[in-house]
Amino acid sequence: MKFRKLVFKLHLYLGLVVGIFLAVIALTGSLLVFGSEIERFFNPQLLQVIPQAERIPLENVLQIVEKAYPQNQALSILLPRSAKEVCQVSMLSKSEEVVSVYVNPYSGKIKGARLDKETFTGFMFTLHAELAAGEFGHLVVGICGLVMLGLTFTGLVLWTGWRNLARGFSINWQAHWQRTIFDLHNVSGIISVAFLIIISATGTAIIFYTPFESALYWVTNEKPQPALTSHPQSSSSRQNLDEILHQVNTVWTEAKTTFISLPLTPEATFKVRKKFPNDPHPNGISTIYLDQYSGEILRADSVNSASVANRILNSLYPLHIGSYGGIYLRLVHAIAGLAAIVLFMTGVLMWWQRHLAKFYRKDARQQYDKFYPISQQWPWF
Repeated sequence: MKFRKLVFKLHLYLGLVVGIFLAVIALTGSLLVFGSEIERFFNPQLLQVIPQAERIPLENVLQIVEKAYPQNQALSILLPRSAKEVCQVSMLSKSEEVVSVYVNPYSGKIKGARLDKETFTGFMFTLHAELAAGEFGHLVVGICGLVMLGLTFTGLVLWTGWRNLARGFSINWQAHWQRTIFDLHNVSGIISVAFLIIISATGTAIIFYTPFESALYWVTNEKPQPALTSHPQSSSSRQNLDEILHQVNTVWTEAKTTFISLPLTPEATFKVRKKFPNDPHPNGISTIYLDQYSGEILRADSVNSASVANRILNSLYPLHIGSYGGIYLRLVHAIAGLAAIVLFMTGVLMWWQRHLAKFYRKDARQQYDKFYPISQQWPWF
């Protein structure tokens, strides 16, 4: 009983201290699970096009964008995932802000541009990953992930189903509201606990990626892949993007090219992402590195032949957003995030009810003592 009381206090105070932050992180995370769908629904004129026979060369798309925004530096290109989607070019402005430019891949017409932080997904991500507080907020979110793990495990210890399994999965809607709130907290926690553990564990690992990566390589006795560089030659210039696409399309022909990271320095390489049919990552995690001058393929890292450590690292994001199981598991992950909000609200209500009950009992005792001296209450005193 002493152990259970200690666990209860730990569960209570952890939830009260960081509960509001966890609620914000959970709500924004649930929305981000379907962020791309929400963006397309509210911005069809910006993100969708009418399919045509042929697309213009990708190099032309980049040149059009660079000509329209000469003060910005192109960072990457997100290729259309379907015939109705635009080509998205990410650029870095002089003020160090990321701008997304949306281009019709058939006509080359620029449909619009937005600061990433001003988009729905950008704003939600800022709240989700750093609580709109920069590096400090990023650290707080990581700590909240660890706290969420603590709350899930202490909640498991406190679950009433260990004594009565049927009671642990039932909600008495006819009972007093206080009992119903307790049941709702109890049931919401147990049905979402597995997904909350997955979400909080992977989220924490993503926030603390560098130390997690180092620890993982140490545990598995593996080494990270060495950094690659391009080799500038006299009078050489960057390879044409369409030639780069032609190169990568000869590798893993069953995989679809989704994303191109452009070289930003003379020594940097092209990094092209491809998605295999069995790859749960939305953009695919398989990466091909190419010399930006010669177009030579320097290395090709396939998701299907990755080492144990890299497989774990590659799985963090798909596990976090639920894309490892298709649309239905994404929905489950979104609901699990909402369950975390229910847990916070019901937990606060239970704490407040207990707090008020103690206050009223103390107040009643004081009022009684005022009108009935101790000698009259207890004659033997």
